[in-house]
Amino acid sequence: MRAFTGNEYIQDLTAGNIVACEAWSGDVISAQGDNPDIKFVVPEEGLSLWSDNMIVPNKAEHRANAEKWIDFYYQPEVAAKLAAYVNYICPVEGAQDAMVKIDSSLVDNPLIFPSADDLKNTFDFMVLDDAQSRKYEGEFADVTGG
Repeated sequence: MRAFTGNEYIQDLTAGNIVACEAWSGDVISAQGDNPDIKFVVPEEGLSLWSDNMIVPNKAEHRANAEKWIDFYYQPEVAAKLAAYVNYICPVEGAQDAMVKIDSSLVDNPLIFPSADDLKNTFDFMVLDDAQSRKYEGEFADVTGG
């Protein structure tokens, strides 16, 4: 065990200083551009999924505008452009077909467009309440020296 880090692991990963780590799939795709020897391997225990979420606060004054913005991002052509830029799993149906016109090298990338078989053994992060979040953030800061 060399270290517990935050996102600064990317430099060591790209440089070949890490043999194994828990890494974001989008970081792996980016790092492979500099070091094609980097491989993403799904652990036998399964693959943890995550999501960034767009939400509209319940008392938003411009709810319709926010909903239009969200709808915009869920258009397959727009979602494909975003996926080509961030290199993370794209949840939008039709985006894989739209990717052909944007970057055909990404169309079959399972880190962006995983198959149903790829997703069979996946799980979400558990939901934390405020006390658990504070506890885990404190413990992580202790091991990282943060």
